[in-house]
Amino acid sequence: ENAETRLQTLTLTNCGLGPKAGEGFAALLRSSRTLEKLVLGPNPELGDASGAALAEALQANAESRLRELYLNGTGLGPAAGAGLAALLRSSRSLEVLSLGRNLELGDTAGAALAEA
Repeated sequence: ENAETRLQTLTLTNCGLGPKAGEGFAALLRSSRTLEKLVLGPNPELGDASGAALAEALQANAESRLRELYLNGTGLGPAAGAGLAALLRSSRSLEVLSLGRNLELGDTAGAALAEA
């Protein structure tokens, strides 16, 4: 992240984002100290691996100030669900996590999120 960046909110809805964009956002979240709200959905091609990478990146960034993460309709599945459940257990800043319209998340991921 550029040391001069003061970006607090980033919204990219219906932008045709896919796995390559997911990698880029994971890199951003791994280092961001200013971003407080990220809205990436709906972008159904973002995918399960991207969701898992975003969760892992946030867990690795002890200085993250992200409070709101909206991943509605982003093609998340079990891997993202497990990663996001782990994130919920460890995050000190996240207050809102929105995952609607991710039909592949499934029952196991739903249970893990509920237990987190």
